[in-house]
Parts: sequence; C-alpha cells; structure tokens
Amino acid sequence: MRNRSVCLFLLTLVTTASAMRGQDAVASTFDQNEAEAEPIIVSATRFDIPLDQSPASVSVITSEDIDLKQIERVSDALREVPGLSVVQTGTAGQLTSVFTRGLRSEHTQVLLDGVPINQGLQGAFDFANLTTDNIGRIEIVRGPQSTLYGPRALAGVIHLFTKEGEGTPGITLSSEGGSYDTFREALESNGKIEKFDYSIGASRLDTDNARPNNQYRNSAAIADVGWSPNEQLRVSSLFTYSLSDTGNPNTIFNPKPIDNFLTEKWLIAPHVDLRVGNWWDHKFIFSYDHERQLNDPNQDGFVGPTRALFERTQVDYQNDLNPASWLTLTSGFFYSRVNAGQERPFVSQAFGPQPTFISDHTQEVAGFLQATVNVDNFIFVAGGRLDNFNQFGDVWTYRFAGSYKIEKTNTTLH
Repeated sequence: MRNRSVCLFLLTLVTTASAMRGQDAVASTFDQNEAEAEPIIVSATRFDIPLDQSPASVSVITSEDIDLKQIERVSDALREVPGLSVVQTGTAGQLTSVFTRGLRSEHTQVLLDGVPINQGLQGAFDFANLTTDNIGRIEIVRGPQSTLYGPRALAGVIHLFTKEGEGTPGITLSSEGGSYDTFREALESNGKIEKFDYSIGASRLDTDNARPNNQYRNSAAIADVGWSPNEQLRVSSLFTYSLSDTGNPNTIFNPKPIDNFLTEKWLIAPHVDLRVGNWWDHKFIFSYDHERQLNDPNQDGFVGPTRALFERTQVDYQNDLNPASWLTLTSGFFYSRVNAGQERPFVSQAFGPQPTFISDHTQEVAGFLQATVNVDNFIFVAGGRLDNFNQFGDVWTYRFAGSYKIEKTNTTLH
C-alpha cells in the first residue's frame, strides 16, 4: 500500500523536551558510548543479558528501525529477520502467519510484554491485524525455548515490548491516504509525571483494496500505564483492543459486502515488578483476553454465519535469585485456561439440524527452573519444565545451552 500511497498530510505535535531530543537524534550524531553499547535482551533467558552473550540466536528490531522504514504492521517488520518466513494469503487483513526455521506457525510463541497472545485452541497467531503502534522493541529468539515458555515455543519466540513512558509527556499525530480509498490515522503519546508513567498508541486503517468486497477496516489501540513509588517496585497494567472487518472477494463480483470476517479482541494484563536488594527480583503477571469472531459467508453456500468465542485467563510468576555474582537461578509458575466455543449453522435445515453452541476448554499448569552460570565471557544455561495439561497429562522438558564470546574478533559462539 505504501508504494502506491500519496501522502495527504502529516501533522506532528510535539510538546515535550524528550520528543524534541528524539528529533534531534535523527539529525545529529549519536553519543559514541551509546552507539557502541551492546543491546540488552530479555527473551533468551527471561532476565537481562547483553545480546552478544546470548546462549541462543537472537535478532532485535528497535523502534528506530520501525520509524526509519515507516513500518505499520509487525508482520512487515519480521520479513527481514533471518530464519523467519512470513506468509500472507492475500491483501491487507487476510490471514498472515510466521514460520520459524521451517516449523509450523503454532510452534512459535508470541508474547506482548511477557503475556502469551497465541490464539484459540490451535495455538497459532494471526499477525494480520497486529500493528506497530506503541511498540518499542521486538526480540526474536530462534530455536527451542519450551523450558522457559512452554510447548508452543518449540521453534522460537517473538516477544514484543511496548515503549517506556519517560520524560515530559508528548503526543504525535499523523494521517495519510492513497489509492483505493486508503486512509490511515495514528496517534502516539508517552511520558512520565512524578511517579506515574504511560505510553499509548492507536491507529485506524481503511482501504477498499483492488477487488470488489475486498475492503479492510482495522482499529487498534494499546496502552501501558505504570506507578513506581520507589526504585524497587513498579505496578503497571497493559491494555490492548482491536476491531477488524475484512471482506473476502471469493468468487463473488457483486460489490456488496456479502462475505465478511469480523474480529474483535481486547486484553488486560496487570504487572507487578519487585526487586529485593540487588539479588532477588519478582515478576507477577495476571492477564485476561477476550476474542469474538464472526464469519458471514456468501449466503448461496451451505453454511450460514459462523460465530466463535475465545476467553483466556493466565497467571505468570517468576523470580530471579542471584546468590553469587556468577550465578542466576530463575524459577516460576504458569497457569492458563482457554475457553472456546463455536456455532456453525446450515443455511437451510434441509442440509442438516441446526447445531447449538459447542464449547471446550484447555488448561495448563507448569513450573520451571533454570540455572545460568556467567564466568567472564562464558555462559552456560541448564533448565527444566514440567507442564500438566488437562487433555493429555504431564510433559517434561529440559534444555542445556551455552555461549562463548571471543573478544578479539567480537564473535559469539552458541
């Protein structure tokens, strides 16, 4: 869309010194020390570690990368990552899947600020409606990570982090438009007021695309609000909402929207981060997300509108203990329950009885433990995880990994 878009207008309102510094950074030279600093990642070990010491293959996409290339969807940001294959079945809004190292899409765990967001009972994630609004960083871990994140991380992990609220509050507004009645409006704001911090992003995309009944409408919003009474404690909550309406052209040439797929999702996830001294960290996340789907197909077929509902409750607790400068013990508990239901009636009772709403659920309870040894340029990781599923019992997973950095060549072996 961007290649053929004609920009109508771009309005940027900056009310903060922090936003002004962000603009100045584009035009000026970065501080030498900051430019050479090694990025800190979380996803490979579930605690902070320099990227060049990671015991797994990791790529990082920053907000600067997203802004420089003007990327609007997360799937487009992932297309350039080694080891990932992004497949989109049609125009904007159609099913978009990501495959890591050739494995199935449901074998990649997708997280947002530590919250698993893979969809439904199948476990795959559809990136079609996921925008880059308020995304500060994306970490991609390639290779099995089931010890830390469960069985859906067999191929790897894609972890999205919202922007941090810092500095004087500011706001950025933008709007653009182009061919096929394409219009997009976006808003972002972040800042810190005394002990409170926030970051929010929202956007709206409307496009008719090239074919009849191929329209796409997507509204998305994401916010992170936090309170830090001191340097040891932060209480925050993540909020997301999206509503999309996608037309399926199918074999119908009538421009009337007679084949549509409607999806509405929202999520709320309170976080508590507590540090005890310099040697013990606690992280607690409770999340609840709700998704509704309506597939209204061509009424000349055999099947009428299909309705689906998904509800998920999750609890994630993690603590990192540092009994020595060279040792980190990471342990935690995870609980998840997914309720799913579907109604798929026939257009006419002549084809069969009208079904009632059918529902099912899955439940997972897990505990994990990992030891990380860090001596000079050598890191060794050993961990295990026990998952219990209500449908097929217990599953034990273990993993050993390591890395060694060669200073002379700035090369990391893992």
